[in-house]
Amino acid sequence: MYQNSLWLIYAFLMLLPTAIYVIPFGVRPLLTERRLRKSGVTVPAVCTGASYDEGRVAEFFKFTTLDGNRTSYRSPLADGRMSYDGEEVRIIYDPRAPHSRARTEMELFGGRSQARGDLRNGFLLLLAINVMVLPFGVLYLI
Repeated sequence: MYQNSLWLIYAFLMLLPTAIYVIPFGVRPLLTERRLRKSGVTVPAVCTGASYDEGRVAEFFKFTTLDGNRTSYRSPLADGRMSYDGEEVRIIYDPRAPHSRARTEMELFGGRSQARGDLRNGFLLLLAINVMVLPFGVLYLI
């Protein structure tokens, strides 16, 4: 009976970081990037401003889809600006969800993906939890 509860605690310790960190910040953005590379539509956009938070910056872009709908996109927080207010950039968006699935060309093709880093950090977190929990499991089984 006690052994079953230890497995439940272990499963909780593995699922919690996966559900809170790995899936929303690693897996979902990578799938979005993959979809945009495969079937995204490229249009011009204009940078309309930026928001700073803890030394990082998110930029705002307005663009018109091929259907004629005007929409906007907010980039994820980054270490520096990609463009300046009023500057035109290229946006790649998903025709099924232009507001929620869009990236600038620079984000998509210009360097290291933030999502890959978040996914790597999530797996490192899971590995660290396993390393911390493993000695207790071994002691219990002895």
